[in-house]
Parts: sequence; C-alpha cells; structure tokens
Amino acid sequence: MLKSTEERYRKLARNFYKTRMPGTQLSTSAICKALTGCAADYRPGYFRVLKNALSFDVRERGYPEAAKRILLTPNPTTLPGSTIPPKEKLHAVKALSEDDIAALLHHLGKTRHYDVFAAVTLAWLLGVRPCEMHSIQVMREGFHIIGAKKDDQGIRGADRDITFPNQTDFELAAKAVDLYRHSHRSAAAIRDTLREQCRQLWPRRKVQPTLRSLRHQMGSNLKASGIDPRLMAYIMGHRSTRSIERYGDRRTATKRNFSLPEAASNADLSKVRISRKSKPVWYSAEPAAKGVSPKNTHQQTKPRTV
Repeated sequence: MLKSTEERYRKLARNFYKTRMPGTQLSTSAICKALTGCAADYRPGYFRVLKNALSFDVRERGYPEAAKRILLTPNPTTLPGSTIPPKEKLHAVKALSEDDIAALLHHLGKTRHYDVFAAVTLAWLLGVRPCEMHSIQVMREGFHIIGAKKDDQGIRGADRDITFPNQTDFELAAKAVDLYRHSHRSAAAIRDTLREQCRQLWPRRKVQPTLRSLRHQMGSNLKASGIDPRLMAYIMGHRSTRSIERYGDRRTATKRNFSLPEAASNADLSKVRISRKSKPVWYSAEPAAKGVSPKNTHQQTKPRTV
C-alpha cells in the first residue's frame, strides 16, 4: 500500500470517529453499527473505501480480527431485497474519442503538466487504476502491474503481466511509467490537476473526463476486439469476469490507431473466475458482425496453459 493511501485512510478514520461516533468508545460492534447506520449517506464506492480505511486503522491499533470483521460488514443499501435506496452515483464520462484524448495530451504537454500527461497515457494505453501507476514495473518485453483493488474480504486483485504487439506503443508506455515515477505529487493531486486542466480545455462541458474514463474506454475497446472475457478480466485487473460487465461495448469503442495491450505468454489466469455459464452477448457480437471467429480477432486469444 502506498504511503499516501495509508495517510488518506488514517484521515478518513479520524474524521469518521469525530463526526459519526462523537464521545463513543471505540469497539468493533460500535464501529460496525455506526458504519451501517450512515451507509445511505454514502455512495457504494465510497462506503467500500471508508470500510477499508476503518479496517486499516483498527489493524494498525493491533486488532487484526476486529479489522477482518469490519471488512466483512455488508452495505445495507446494496443487500438483496434492501428497502434502503443507495445514494445516487455522480454522472461520469465513460467514453472518450481519440480526438479528445489527443487534444488532452497536447494540452497537458503544452502546459507542462508532465505527471498528469504520464497518468493519462498509462490509463489510456494500459487501462490501469491510478493507485496502480506507481507500482508498474517495466520488464524486458512488457509490464508487471501489481493489483491494487480489494474485495469485501480484503483480498487484493491479481497481479498481471501485460505486453504490446507494437514496439512503439510499448516504448511510449515505458516512458510514461518513468515520467510518472519521478513525480513527487500524490495521485489525488494529479487527479485534481487533471480536473482543472480539463475544465480549461473544455469549459462548456458540464461533466469532465477522468482517469477512470480512460480505463472504461479501454474496457470498451477490449470488448469490441472480441477478446475472451477471462483474458479481458486479467488485463483489467479483475478477479472475476463478472466485473467487466460494467464497461461499455463496441458502440463506445474507438477505432484505436494503436495496439491493444495483451496478456503475456506466461500469464497466470488461474485467479480469474468465470462467473457466467455462457459467454456474454457482447463477446460474440463484434466478431459475428465481421463474419469471423472470436478466437481469430485478437492475438491474446491463442491457447494458453492456465
């Protein structure tokens, strides 16, 4: 875990105790009760972050079993049959045209926001999460990405080894890794700068793109390529093929004048679960429209030992 993430978790935990548990003695049951009691005030994504922060804080205090119990606390707004409506998600941009991406990179380079330029490039080419960017390792033929996302049990997402069929795209991503690594700013500061620069570039837009927008665009492009769901989940850093259903499809995919990332030849797909008995509709729609078999539409779909 990054030092900046640890510090953020500590601040979130302190603020939660101060605002949600004033004068209450800290205990596992009291924390869980306060957490579920205010769940409707938070969006599901933030609820998970807050739960991770509280678990981290309790673990640091020397109570690992209590930390595990907090991690297992379900969100009452998302339970099956719940009558508590979850807080509505903010509208987000989930697709970006190649023209928009090119314009954004040009603007960031011109304004000398090089660490933001690097972050956008990595999200665009590799589809990585912002919290994974500092841990990317450049290998001889690709990239090793340490998974950062955790599930409700605190299990970290599978690490992944990614390659590019095009040497130029590999070199561009490798330079972005080096540039990002030399930045002394936090991921939050980089996101804030990106938001500010997007507003300057597109002042009339009500909703601005984020690094997550670029990640979603990568998901759409991978779906449109006809790639196997299991391989796509691996590339995007998910432990289950169910997680990739949140991304778009060929309708939001770009033409991409550059290569898509691929799983390395020695990729370990054993940690990726198949959550559906049959392949989703989007898996065969694009190849069928072209009159070809899905396994011939992308280089990643060659048989591998898993």
